[in-house]
Amino acid sequence: MSFKIAYEYDENKVFIKDNIVFPAVVYITDDKKEFNDIDAANEHQKELFPLQAVDIEYENDSENLKEGVESETKKETIYMEAVDAPEVQSKEIFNLPENCTWEPAPSPSNDAKWDSKKKKWINGETPEMVPPTPSETELLAQDNADQLMQIAEVEFKLEQTNQDNADILLLIAEVM
Repeated sequence: MSFKIAYEYDENKVFIKDNIVFPAVVYITDDKKEFNDIDAANEHQKELFPLQAVDIEYENDSENLKEGVESETKKETIYMEAVDAPEVQSKEIFNLPENCTWEPAPSPSNDAKWDSKKKKWINGETPEMVPPTPSETELLAQDNADQLMQIAEVEFKLEQTNQDNADILLLIAEVM
């Protein structure tokens, strides 16, 4: 089923929310009359195209014939619905709710307002985006993490220096 989005605004013309609008179905007969009910539309369509009289001829060879007659041709008139009657057409109609527009609203964070004269949304003030500042605890935790990283680097260099010294001592011992 199809739908449309209607954008609602309040008494100050400020955007509130968007709404889903489902269509109402209207049935249109061949003489362009509109009905809300499919059954009423079909009944009216049948009145526009009444039953047609059709003469049919067929051969009767049943047992109910007179003696000595093998078959006889019978003519009958039957009434049937019009073959060329068009179908009832259907059309979807979207009814715009009160205080709504079909025009898409901009971001609601900037208090968009509906201008009835221009038939469009006008943006309000864009809120100033202030980046969050870290708290004292977060700053101290970051300082602590930086100092621990520096200590780890110094310890790694010290360990590397000790290893180099041990390698030099081993070389000296081999030479002597």
